[in-house]
Formats: sequence, C-alpha cells, structure tokens
Amino acid sequence: MRSLLTDHQLDSKVLEKIFTYRILKADSQRERSVQMLLVHDGDDYTHLGDLKNIYEKDLQKGMGESTVFILLPPESSEERWHLYHSDGELQEAYSRFLYEELLPELHKRFDISRLGMLGDSLAGAVSLRIALQEPDIWSHLLLQSAAFSEEDVRQVRASSRPLPWTVYQTVGTQEDVFVSPITNDCLYILSRNRKVSSVLRAQVYDYQEFDHDHLWECWRKDLPNAIKIFYS
Repeated sequence: MRSLLTDHQLDSKVLEKIFTYRILKADSQRERSVQMLLVHDGDDYTHLGDLKNIYEKDLQKGMGESTVFILLPPESSEERWHLYHSDGELQEAYSRFLYEELLPELHKRFDISRLGMLGDSLAGAVSLRIALQEPDIWSHLLLQSAAFSEEDVRQVRASSRPLPWTVYQTVGTQEDVFVSPITNDCLYILSRNRKVSSVLRAQVYDYQEFDHDHLWECWRKDLPNAIKIFYS
C-alpha cells in the first residue's frame, strides 16, 4: 500500500486569494469515513519532516489506512507569521477561513469521524488557538515545540472547562533562547510550553520535554510517535 499526495485549491473570500492545500492519504483508501489531521506548515512537514515517507511505512505495517492528512502551507515566512502568530494581521482571517470555508469543503468530500491538528513552532500555537474557539469538534492536538505567545497562555488560562482532547505536546529544554527570525524577539518556548501544560485541562495529556533545540531534525525524529497517537 502506498500514499497518494494531491493538490487542491479553494477560492477563499475570507483570505481574498486562491488557497492551495494538499491531501495525503492511502492510494487504496475507499471509505468515506476518515480520521482527518490538519497539518499547519504542511509543506515543511512534507519536505523537512518526511511525513509522506513516515506515513508510507505506517501503511505497510497496517496502520493509518483511514487517516487523511490535510497539508496547509503558507506562501512565505512573512505570511506564516501573520497567519499563525496571535499578533499577526491575518490570524483572525485564517481561523475564519478554516471554520467557514475549508472545513465545510472537506466535509463535502469526506465523512470525518475524528478531527485533529498537527503543528510545529508557530504552527503549533495556531493549532491550539483555533481549537479553543470550537473545542467540541476536535479530538487531537499534536504540538511540537509550539511557539506560544503570552496572549496564547492567557487564552488557555481563560478556558475554564475541561477539553475533550487528546494532546501530545513536546518541547526542547534548550528552546527558551530561540529568537524569531521575523521579529528578533525571544520566544521563551520552553517556559511558555510549561505554562500552557500547567493550565490546559485536556481529557488525555501527554507532555514531554527533550534535550534539544528548536530544530526540524528533532521534530522529524519525534513525528512517528505523534502520528501513532492520532491513529490510536
């Protein structure tokens, strides 16, 4: 069994552009009922995270046949910041795009039995921010070194109800000194992940710290573990 990666486009009135996304699924996948994982930084997860090859190995082991990955790539690092950061000019529009345009389009194509998000760095932060808006539709959040802002931490603290999620959250112990290449601000990634983990009330919560920096080679190494949590 092999994986199949296809390109799709959506004419977004919210973002005022043609948004290109990709669907990664088993080439033999026939059932309409699927487990769907939205992947922010979709192209990076393909090119740097080796997602397609990891998924193919899982398929060969009999795992993940009903899983569909929706890969959502920003066009540039600047657009990525504005889409994903809590201070970004497009972050509210990106959330509206997802809820008002993308998800309805995907529901037309698939019967979605499980819905989750995967993201690294700012893509992890936007995953949590989006999920907090309509928590009951999400089942899984897979967060790799999420670059939370203090506003993200505040939003989590303000969410007083238990959340019906399985959360897999990892961060490196050397990541507090990471500086944003866009703003030149220190992001205090380790400290803010610890803050979020202390207040987020998820149904299942797997929080882990590893001895690494803010690097794709670390996220790529851990990616198979994250994906298997979504399968299960």
